[in-house]
Amino acid sequence: MTLRLLFFPGFVSQSQDYKASDAVGYGITAVDAIVAELPRHGVQVRRVQPEMPPELVGIERRRLAWILGGYQALLRIPPEEYDAVFIFHALQQFPQEVRRIFGDLGIGAAITGYTHGSHWDPTDAFRFIHYPGMEVTDLANFLAMDRVCVTSEYFREVLLHNVAQWQPEAARRLEERLRVVGLPIDTAAINAARTDERFQRPTIVFNHSMVPTKEPGLFLDAAERALSTHDCQVVITRDVGGTAVEERVKALQQRFPGRMNVGGTLSLDAYFRLLWQADIQVSTARHETFGVSTVEAMYTENCCLLPDRFSYPEITDNCRDALYDTPQELFARLDHYLRDAEDRRRVARELRQRALRYTPGQVVPRIAAVIAEAVEATRPRFVSP
Repeated sequence: MTLRLLFFPGFVSQSQDYKASDAVGYGITAVDAIVAELPRHGVQVRRVQPEMPPELVGIERRRLAWILGGYQALLRIPPEEYDAVFIFHALQQFPQEVRRIFGDLGIGAAITGYTHGSHWDPTDAFRFIHYPGMEVTDLANFLAMDRVCVTSEYFREVLLHNVAQWQPEAARRLEERLRVVGLPIDTAAINAARTDERFQRPTIVFNHSMVPTKEPGLFLDAAERALSTHDCQVVITRDVGGTAVEERVKALQQRFPGRMNVGGTLSLDAYFRLLWQADIQVSTARHETFGVSTVEAMYTENCCLLPDRFSYPEITDNCRDALYDTPQELFARLDHYLRDAEDRRRVARELRQRALRYTPGQVVPRIAAVIAEAVEATRPRFVSP
């Protein structure tokens, strides 16, 4: 039986950097991968594309218009013709608001989707900075969904533990809904950008946003040491303008001309091509529920250096050669892999194999199964308007 799905992607910004990484990264790539793969697993997809009034000025107004347009689409597109809706980003179109719309219209379609972060994760500083005081709203959104997709076992345990500290019964209800599915990388787009060209120098890439929870200052400590002792180069793939590390990056560019590079908001093709050309990827994060930028780097055969915490042991399948505990261990590992190209390439090959667990062919069948489970569980809810 083919299931009919109304799919709500998240807001994206193709040409301008944005405070949330999904808008310029996985909100584009993972969504494309999911939508392309779902029909192979018995799910027919209609993608909602809200219109944004052209007179709106500013990325935040455009994003809010996108969110509002998603709700309005439910009034124009007969959702009773669909078995389920899938909301890619549960902090955009709120599942509890979709639930209210369905209740008023007498629609019984299942409500499913992802949460990629949460106020119930104490390390998710982004939420507390930009959306303070919304812990209960965040939890209400989860409980309004029939099934909630999450990206890692680590993240699932964090949610359940912290909700249980406040409301054990809410945690029990949440546990019934949570399903770990991972997040697919867009292998079609990554493979299309593949190149055998290499940079003249070993290249270290930092493909994370420059927000405090990614701890870019620690990365710059490591980069400065590497640039001082090795003939290598560093590439930061996101904009640094207006961030706390902007002046330090400029100072390093002056000190190491041509070897400290800032890509800004690259096109996806240019970004993936860069990953194929790079040698080492570094994360210094203090918060990570999955790590799609790391999985992309693993897939493109980078030797990754990652904190031994959060979701990183999980996505690397506990590859000990890629994980570090302290800044000193990071500095030592980076020095070693810059000196020993053969060992660097060995680790990169191992990580490439482990990244194959997150191809669309591996992840999307799990998403399809969650949608089917939600539909089956909610069939008795169908009523006439």
